Parts: sequence; C-alpha cells; structure tokens
Amino acid sequence: MPAQRRTPVIGQVLGHYRIVSKIGEGGMGVVYRAQDEILHRDVALKVLAESTLVNKSARDHLLHEARASSALSHPNICTIHEVGESSGALYIVMELVEGKSLSALIGSAGLPVESVLRYGVQIAGALAHSHGRSIVHRDLKSSNVVVTPEGLVKVLDFGLARRLPREVLGEATQTVAPLEGAVGLTGTLPYMAPEVLRGEEGDHRSDLWALGVVLYEAAAGQLPFRGRTSFEVSAAILRELLPPLPSRIPPSLWAIIQRCLAKEPAQRYQRASEVHAALEAVQSAAIANPEPPTDQRGPRTTVLRGIPHIHVKSGDVLLLVGTAKGAFLLRSTAERSSWEVGGPYFHGHAVYAMAYDGRNGRHRLWASTHSLLWGTFLRSSDDFGKIWTNPLRADIKFPADSGASLKNIWQVCLGRPEEPDVLYCGVEPAALFESRDAGETWSLVRGLFDHPHRPRWMPGNGGLCLHTILPHPAKNERMYVAISAAGVYRTDDGGSTWRARNRGIAVTFMPEKYPEFGQCVHKIALHPARPERLFLQNHWGLYRSDDGAETWQDIANGVPSDFGFAMVMHPHDPDCVYILPVESDEFRCAPDGRLRVYRTRNAGASWEPLMRGLPQKGAYETVLRDAMTADALDPLGLYFGTRSGQLYASTDEGKTWKKILEGLPSVVCVKTAVVGEPRVTRKPKAARDAAVASFRAKRSTQKSKKRRGRL
Repeated sequence: MPAQRRTPVIGQVLGHYRIVSKIGEGGMGVVYRAQDEILHRDVALKVLAESTLVNKSARDHLLHEARASSALSHPNICTIHEVGESSGALYIVMELVEGKSLSALIGSAGLPVESVLRYGVQIAGALAHSHGRSIVHRDLKSSNVVVTPEGLVKVLDFGLARRLPREVLGEATQTVAPLEGAVGLTGTLPYMAPEVLRGEEGDHRSDLWALGVVLYEAAAGQLPFRGRTSFEVSAAILRELLPPLPSRIPPSLWAIIQRCLAKEPAQRYQRASEVHAALEAVQSAAIANPEPPTDQRGPRTTVLRGIPHIHVKSGDVLLLVGTAKGAFLLRSTAERSSWEVGGPYFHGHAVYAMAYDGRNGRHRLWASTHSLLWGTFLRSSDDFGKIWTNPLRADIKFPADSGASLKNIWQVCLGRPEEPDVLYCGVEPAALFESRDAGETWSLVRGLFDHPHRPRWMPGNGGLCLHTILPHPAKNERMYVAISAAGVYRTDDGGSTWRARNRGIAVTFMPEKYPEFGQCVHKIALHPARPERLFLQNHWGLYRSDDGAETWQDIANGVPSDFGFAMVMHPHDPDCVYILPVESDEFRCAPDGRLRVYRTRNAGASWEPLMRGLPQKGAYETVLRDAMTADALDPLGLYFGTRSGQLYASTDEGKTWKKILEGLPSVVCVKTAVVGEPRVTRKPKAARDAAVASFRAKRSTQKSKKRRGRL
C-alpha cells in the first residue's frame, strides 16, 4: 500500500526543498516556490495532483517522461532539475522562471506582430530542440509559455502531459457540457490537433498544430477554433476553416500559421526547424537591410583556369549538362559525330538548372549553383564558360516579408522571342520569379506565391518545387507552371491570378483520387504549333489535354510503366513525344533493367520502344525530369543523362543511340542549343514527303531489278 498523501504546507520540506510560498495551481497540480537547502537556490516545485496519477502505469509513464525531459538543455526550455517523492507526494523540481505567462500578456486585440514573431521564433526553437531528442510536448498552450521581463521565452512542462484514456477523450469530445467542465481537457482542448481528437496517437506534428494555435491566439487575441461546449470546439477543430486574421498581420505570417493548422499532419510543416526558419525569415523584414557598399570586397566575376574549355563557332550544337557535383559543356558540329568537352565548372556544387540565351545577339549561358555551405546562386557566362558572374549577394531571393527562403533553382526559362529581355525561374519552395532586364534583377510573382491553395500544398519526395514553366507562344497573358506536389496551374492575366488545372489527373497516394490540386506532376510539355494541347508525365500516369489543361485524359497505352520523370516534345511534330519510364515509385529504375526511350507519333494513341544501342540487360538506370532534351536540327537529336553518370545521344530521332560520355557525377539536367543559325534546317513537310516517296520508289525499282537479274 502506498503511503497516505498529505497536502504540502508552507515551511514543509520535500526531499531537501523547503516550500516558501505558493505560486499557482493548474490541472497537473500545485506549483510552489521552494529553497534548495543544499545548493541554496530558489526553484519551482510542482507537486502533482492525485488525479494526475490515475494508476501505476500513468505514474511510471510520467516519471519516465520527466526524467527524459530533464536531459533537455535549451535557453527557451524550463529546465527540470529533479523528480522525487516524499510521504506519497510526487514532485518535480524545475528552474524558477520569473515572468508572466503568454496567455496573460495577450490582450483582446492580440500582440504586435513584432512580439508574435519574437516569441514564436523562440517557441519554435524550443520545439526543434526537443523534437530532435525525440521528446514531444503534448500540451503546448499559451499558459505553458512564460515570458521573462527581458523578453526571454521559457516553455514549461515538456513531455509531462499524460496520455488520456480513450474513454475520457471520448467523453470530452461527445459531451455538450460547457467547455470548462470537460473532464481531463480543461484549458487544453482548443490546442488539440484533429488527429488526437480522432483518437490517433499524436506526434511532433501535433505540437506544430498547437504552435499554430498559439501563434494565431497571439496575433488575433482569441483562439482560432471556439465554441460554447467541448462538442462545438471539437467540431470546429475537425471541420471548420481557419478564420482570417486581422489585416495588420502580414501575409507571410498568416501563411505560416495556416500551414501549421492544416487538418492533415502530412500537409503541415514536417519539422519544427522549418517553422523556426520561416518565422526568422519574416522577422528579418523588420530589420533594415542596407545596400552593400560599392567597394564591397570580392570579385564580381570568376575566371576559370586549369580546366578545358570548349571552342564554339556559329552553327555548333551545345549540350549543357548539370550534375550533382558541377556542370559540363559539350560542343559538336551540326553533324554531331564527335563531342568536345569542357569543365567541370563549379566543383562540388549541384547544378539543377541550365539554359542558353541566344536572343538579341547574346551568347549567354545560365547555371544555378547550389551548395549546403554557400546556398543557391544564379550565374551567367558570355564566353561559353571561361568567365562566370560571381554575385556578391543572392540575385534571386524571397522578400523578407514572405516567410520563405530560397532552397534551390529548378528551372531557367527564356521568355517569348518578342520579349528578348524576359526570363523566368522556377524555385523551391514553389515560386515563380521573373526578370525583365535580361537577368539583372528579379521579382517574385506574388499572384502565384500568395495563392490561397499554397498553405495546403504538400512537398513531394524532392521538395515543394516549381520545375516547369511554359509560356503560351501566342497568348502573352497565358502561362502554365507545374509544381511538385501541387499540380498544374495556369494564368490568363499575366500572373496576377492563377487557377489549378488538374481535372482528370489522379493522385494515387491520397484518399481523394481526383482533387482540385495536390497532384505530383513530374513534367509537362507543349508544341508551339498546337499550344492548346499539352502532355503530362505524372507520379503514376501519362496524360494529354486538348483544351489548354482544362481537362486531362489518360494516354498510357502500351508503356511498361506510366511512372517516370522525363518528357520531351518533338520540336517539329506536335503529335510526337518522348518519355523514359521507370519501373515504380519504390524502384525508380528502367523496367526490367532494359534502358528504353518510348515514343508516340500519334499523340499518345500508341507508344513504341527505341532501344538500339542502349543496354538491355542489367541497366537499372534512372533519368530525372530535366535530364532528357532534344535539339532543333533535322534529323532531330535526342540526349539524356542518367543518375549513374552516363550520357547518351541519338542523331536520328531516337532510332539508334550511342554513349557519348561516362563517369560523370549524377546527371540532373541536360539542355541543348544551336549557336547562331543552324547549318542544317528542316525541309518543309511537302518536300520531306516528296523526298521520302522518291527514296521509296528508287528502292522499289532497285529491288525489282535484282529480282529480274536473279531470274
């Protein structure tokens, strides 16, 4: 039998702690100010309420959690010094924090934005620290956050929230009693995540939901989901949309709160460190960012010596190859029989996007370089790689009030021929940037970035990236973009507004198979001669649209797998498309170890394999979305690179292939260009048809003569 518990009194000694005064009382017990008689310091001593320890299992669990939490050491976490028991009373000794709870500081109008950000950054930092050590708070709320007179946040009670028995949870969510009478959930229910209310086991993402509630409460002065009874509050959490915040709250902070409060855990931030970084980015908007002085140190260009460079003449064909560890340039004549190789450029940097801009008399190469140490930069060269720009600051960056920071540049896209100074970049996190001065300055396309769907976009395996940009060749106000994993979006007003265009595209990994958005599109393509027709390679699925992406139909007719990444449009034939299937989501390699390009010449009605010269045994290769391309010559040249560093080419529209380079780092990007006017031009269709007919007639005559000779 356990010892009879006695209510502690002022002056009593528990262990070696003498109780001095009562600080407060909550659902878990009474908190006292106490004197540590050994170390001679003041501490907070929480004597746990008898109702907290409903059984031995709950008692043991709480002791385990308290001891685990005592290992946390972070400036924004209240330190647990000791867990003890005296005369049947279980107590926890904690750091004594002088200050006010965040709930007491929040007025009816909410806190200033600067305060919301300052406190939010610190709370998110505390969660990131604890989650990194596998400790979930489980009961984060504004009353568990104390702010010291110096403005330092201390989060209390990490890991101490007990696991509620299912029958208690059920009673609390079904009762129509007033909220304050909800058994076991007093003051906590409004912060509980939907999955917890559904009876599922909460995890670190449930803490991020609670953080979103705290941020909303601090910004608005009231809780986001309210009701007169616990039933009404639970129903609001599970089903109601998030009420808008006051107009004084910047869209960037509003976007962070919306994403924290996504109903499904998979649609929230997945790590507290991501919330921390986003809040810090918004916070920086309040800090002046002076322009760098004109005498700032560091060269604005980089001269690359000691590596081979290509020697380019008008009419030459270029291959721009981006890899996980640098970039390579290849050059050939229009016959494309042999290739000169330059590079590697940007040793150790991942180069996911490259482009060649020959408009307005330029000969400009573009390359995005990414490293964990230096970040992401967009660089250019006007002499085919000998000298590259070396930006002193990131030339593409999110505005400070956006709450986002650039992770990678996935696509560099040239504007229309009649707009020779227009460029676009697709980046991660998913956004579109535009330049109207040939890349000197860049601006964020806010119409897409501020789209109301954005808080519910879910990152794919490769992140939340905008990877494909298709300006409409005839309608200057129309453009398509593809985002993984959000789907296809189209603007018809020059980027001011965007609408999801995914009707008919399936999402195999979601309960709703045909949602408005959320598709994991891998690539889209169109032909300028028939711009209302688009082709799409999905995360499982091949599709075609004949009405400007209003609707999509399946065209996976006879391919070994409709999963893949790369998709290339034939530049001269609007019915011809090339793809490179991979076996499955789990095994992203060429099906059956046979490396084959598939081609349709009837807009997807049927597909044929192109394999001559490609390995057909043990070729477990992967070709990524931008690692296949085509030139504009006649006959068409096709090129692709693999993750194993092989580079293949075909100069007869895919009939035969040969390996032109091997031993590269993992290939992530292959682009092509013809410098100046191409030496070989495509004949008009009538001339081509006549030439083919003449060739066939001659061949038939020759065969007839041979047969007569044999007779």
